[in-house]
Amino acid sequence: MQGESLKVLVGPNLMGLEQALPDLQKSFPGVGFAHFHEREGLAEAIANADIYMGWLGRAEYLAARKLKWVQSPSSGVNAFLAIPELAGGNVLLTSASGTHAACVAESALAMILAFTRGVRASVLRQRDGVWAMYDIRATQVELTGGVMGIVGFGAIGRALAARALAFGMQVVAVDVSPKEKPADVAWLRGIDGLADLLRISDYVVVTVPYTGETSHMIGVPQLALMKPTAMLVGMSRGGVIDQHALAQALRARRLKAAALDVFEPEPLPAGDELWDVENLLITPHIAGGTQYEAQHIIAIFRENLGRFLRGEFPLRNQVDKTLGY
Repeated sequence: MQGESLKVLVGPNLMGLEQALPDLQKSFPGVGFAHFHEREGLAEAIANADIYMGWLGRAEYLAARKLKWVQSPSSGVNAFLAIPELAGGNVLLTSASGTHAACVAESALAMILAFTRGVRASVLRQRDGVWAMYDIRATQVELTGGVMGIVGFGAIGRALAARALAFGMQVVAVDVSPKEKPADVAWLRGIDGLADLLRISDYVVVTVPYTGETSHMIGVPQLALMKPTAMLVGMSRGGVIDQHALAQALRARRLKAAALDVFEPEPLPAGDELWDVENLLITPHIAGGTQYEAQHIIAIFRENLGRFLRGEFPLRNQVDKTLGY
């Protein structure tokens, strides 16, 4: 494919992806690059773009008359696949899968440690100037010897497993399409192993993408299988965990604690019941934040642009729209 006629548009994003445009222009001199930084007016700006990197809605997508390929800045692509014409059409969609593995794994562990090492309890008491040494020490536990259950064993799940093993934990995992098991992981099974994972895990971390198959895959029946001393952590996309069922389980102390970085919907509405659940830690979809984020995404885009121009398909992280990832 000839690059001379191609136009690449970088849209609104949180990572500063547009900062890489001068370098990309040097590497691909025959391609035209542009940046449009606001959602308002994006439909007009994208009209003549062949390639788009950034977030967009249905109106912007329908305005993109020449579009051939969309590069998502995020690992999850359910928001893109919610556009019927994109999901059912021939425009290529690639994700940033792998970009956020280390930072999301670290965030999941940070959420767990916030509870197990008394950090969250200390912060809450700090506001009131309370020295609660004896109360907090009585609740502290080590991760050593605990069982980490990972639901979704892609790049994030594998990064989390490596870190959990470094804490002396036992790791078990399930995945929609399980691939090669690392030697130190106790077992890796298909989703049919989810019930066993929930029964034995002290910490369950959910990292599966949101698809029709994974929608509310952690609901009332699944939560009932977990130990009352266990903790649930949601890191991938809102909608995978049934939030109302989780709130009920936490309030009834059928589950010791939970932490969520992703929600359905987002932002989480001010009056949502989750805000008032005492043993729940809420973070506002920040787990993917890292100083390397833009660097990793641009590396994927650079590789894919080269492949696209040479006609080498599939592209890296090319989404199978029927599977949703």
